[in-house]
Amino acid sequence: MFRRYNKRSSNPIVTIFRLILSLTMLGFLILVSYSAYKHFSGLDPLSLSPESVINSVTDYKEFPPFLENLLSSLKIKEVGEKQNTLGQFVEGLNPVSGDKGGISLNHGQRILTFILVADSHTDNFNLERALIQAKQSHPEAEFIIGLGDYSQVGTVDELRGAKEIFDKMGLRYFLTAGDHDLWHSRDQDLPAILNFNEVFGPEYQSFTSKAVKIIIIHNSDNYLGIDNEQMDWISRQIAVGKEQNYHILVFLHEPLYHPSSDHFMGRLEPKLKDQAKSLIQLFSRYGVKKVFAGDAHYFSEYFEPETNLAMVTIGAVTAERNPQTPRYGLVSVFEDGFSRVDDVEIRTQ
Repeated sequence: MFRRYNKRSSNPIVTIFRLILSLTMLGFLILVSYSAYKHFSGLDPLSLSPESVINSVTDYKEFPPFLENLLSSLKIKEVGEKQNTLGQFVEGLNPVSGDKGGISLNHGQRILTFILVADSHTDNFNLERALIQAKQSHPEAEFIIGLGDYSQVGTVDELRGAKEIFDKMGLRYFLTAGDHDLWHSRDQDLPAILNFNEVFGPEYQSFTSKAVKIIIIHNSDNYLGIDNEQMDWISRQIAVGKEQNYHILVFLHEPLYHPSSDHFMGRLEPKLKDQAKSLIQLFSRYGVKKVFAGDAHYFSEYFEPETNLAMVTIGAVTAERNPQTPRYGLVSVFEDGFSRVDDVEIRTQ
C-alpha cells in the first residue's frame, strides 16, 4: 500500500561529493553576486575601508550593538552626541580629515562654502530636492558645482530639463559634462560635447572666490580624453594659482584614481590612464589641495598612493543604480586651505 523509499546513501564518498558540490554552487552564486554588484555600482565591497563603513553608520540614529556598547561605556546617550563622537573618532582615523603628515586641529576660519552635485541622470526630482535642501540648510553656500551626468544619453531635452532646475535655484552654478551627457551627440557623428555646449556653455572653466582657485576640468570623454588645448590651459591655470598663492581645488567628472571602484579615467581606453597620471603629477607638484570627482556613484575620501594627493568622489543624486541613498556634497574651505566635505543624504520629506 505504501511505497518504501530508499534512504540516502551513507557512503562517505557520496556524502563528501555532495558537500563539495554544494559548496561549489554556493561559491559560484557568491562570486556572481559580487561581480554583478561591482559591475553595476562601480564599487568593490571588498576594498571598503573601515573608516568609510563607520562614516556611513554615523548618518543614522541606530547603531550596531558593538558601537552601542562602546558608546554606553563612555556614558554617551543622546543620538546627536553619539553621531558627533563617532564623527570625531572617524576624523582621527582618516588622514584625509587633516593635513598631510598628521592631524591638524585648527584650520582657521571658514572662508568659503559651496554645494556639489553629481550624477542625477535625469532624476530631476531628486536634483531639485537636493539643491533646495542645501540652500535651506546652508544659506551661506555661495554657488553650485556640478560634476556631470545630468542626463541618461545627453539629448538636448534631457540637458535642458536639468538646466531648468539649476536656473531656478537663484545661485551661480558651474558645470562640467559627464560621459552620459556626450552619448547623443557622438551617436549623431557630431562633436561629443556639442549638446552640452548648446545647453550649458563651456565644459571647462576656472574662477576664484576668496583665496580659493576653482579649476573645473572636462575629462569625461572616455575615448578621446583631454585634448592638447585643454591640457595647456590646465597647466597655465595651475601655475597662475600657485604663483598667486591661492588654495587650488580641482573638479572633474571621472576620478583620476580610485582604490576600490573601476569608475576612473582610462577604464575604457587604457592610454588615458597615462593622461590621468600626468594630471596627478601636475596637481601634486603645484600643491593642489584636493581633487573632486563624480561618476563613482559613491561617496569616498582617499589619497592617491604615489603622490599623497587628496581625492574625493561625490555620491550620486539619482535614486537608480546607487549603492547609497541619493545624496549631495557640501564643501567648506578654511583659511589654511583645508576643505571639509560633508556627505549629505537627500531627505525624503
